[in-house]
Amino acid sequence: MSSPTRTVLITGCSDSSLGSALALALHANGSFRVFATARSTSHMAALSSAGISTFALDVTSPNSIASLVKEISSLTSGSLSMLINTTGGGHYQPFLHLDLEKAKQLFDVNVWGYVAVTQAFLPLLLAHAEPGPGKRKSVLVNNTSISSVLRTPFHSAYSASKAAMAMFNDIQRIELAPLGIKVVDLKTGSTESGFQENKSNPCDLPADSPYQPIKEDVLKVVRGEVTGAYEEDREAWAKNVMNDLLKDVDNPPEQIWRGGAAGIISATSKIGAVLPDSWTDGSFRSLGGLDKLEKLREEQAKGS
Repeated sequence: MSSPTRTVLITGCSDSSLGSALALALHANGSFRVFATARSTSHMAALSSAGISTFALDVTSPNSIASLVKEISSLTSGSLSMLINTTGGGHYQPFLHLDLEKAKQLFDVNVWGYVAVTQAFLPLLLAHAEPGPGKRKSVLVNNTSISSVLRTPFHSAYSASKAAMAMFNDIQRIELAPLGIKVVDLKTGSTESGFQENKSNPCDLPADSPYQPIKEDVLKVVRGEVTGAYEEDREAWAKNVMNDLLKDVDNPPEQIWRGGAAGIISATSKIGAVLPDSWTDGSFRSLGGLDKLEKLREEQAKGS
């Protein structure tokens, strides 16, 4: 079999992650030479065993990013066909109890990490791209997730980070199009992966929190139990995403919706965009038990 003529760098590829599954799928496909990253190469044993080149990368460290650019550039003669940003973390709390330091750290990974890596690798993407219709393109993929369009209670910091990255993605798509770079917003739904391990410490409500009466509802949302029934196997997700990207590798779709409930959210988000927020807020309140809390507080007020 001939050597792949295209190259792809994927961030966030720790074992059991979505990035890892996508790296394995693209490697098996044979169309790309795959470069995978995680904070430590020891976290990518499965990829190393499969023969995929792995590299350590801390997306919040300029020195780490610069070092990786030099390594990849030396291996590809200064060119890169595709960059897929999937690195991510989570922090979940009621807004009232949000840890601002952890929230800032989350944005450093989910937003500024994506931005920093993309800026650093743009020269390599530009080297591969050929501006003009019908010409060879480079591809940038940002995993913004369906959380970028959802108002899930107790997810304010995480959803805000994903929404921020989604806006970066949209403007990148417009600005980079004349330079021969296609930009894809990957809206990932609920998917079986090791992402839960990357969340900050589980939500621990203060004893005097007004949300104590619905603590179990809060924890179910924080642990992702309310969406677990819709989880898609990560290997299936990776195969679907790969097929979406490679159907027309030089002209991929602007958005890819894959994962549990992604199709439903895609449709409802379009409908919700033309409806008053008050029409959809109720479903989110019930999701987190906030409708129950409202009734409890009303009853307490009547009894006082």
